Amino acid sequence: MPVKRGEIWSADLEPQFHKAEPGKRGRPVLVIQTDYLNEARHATTIIIPGTSQQDGAAPADHFPLRVRVQRTGNLSYDTDLLIDQVRAIAHTRFMDRLCVVTENHLKRIEEALRLVTRR
Repeated sequence: MPVKRGEIWSADLEPQFHKAEPGKRGRPVLVIQTDYLNEARHATTIIIPGTSQQDGAAPADHFPLRVRVQRTGNLSYDTDLLIDQVRAIAHTRFMDRLCVVTENHLKRIEEALRLVTRR
C-alpha cells in the first residue's frame, strides 16, 4: 500500500550518519511528498521526522522549527515534527501507519516549511 501525504508512519531511520540527524528504529515521520509521486511509486518519499523529546515549552514557542501533533490514532505520544530536518527515505524504511494529520495541521506544517525555506 503506498503512503499518502499527511500520514504519519513509523519508520526505520537507522543507520544514523550525522549526530544532528535523528536516528532510531520506529521513529514517527510525516509524509509531505505529493500524492502524484506517492501513487507513481517514486523510489523515495519526502518526510519530516518527529520526536517525543519536548522541553516543556508550549508548542507555539518552537514554531516554525517544530510543529506539535497531539497523540492520536496509533501515535502513542505527542510528537514534535522537526521542520528543519526534512529528508527523503526509501519505501523499505516505512514500518506501520500511525495516523493522519488534519487538513488544518497540514496547513500549519506547510506554513512552517515556507518560513524555514524562504530567502
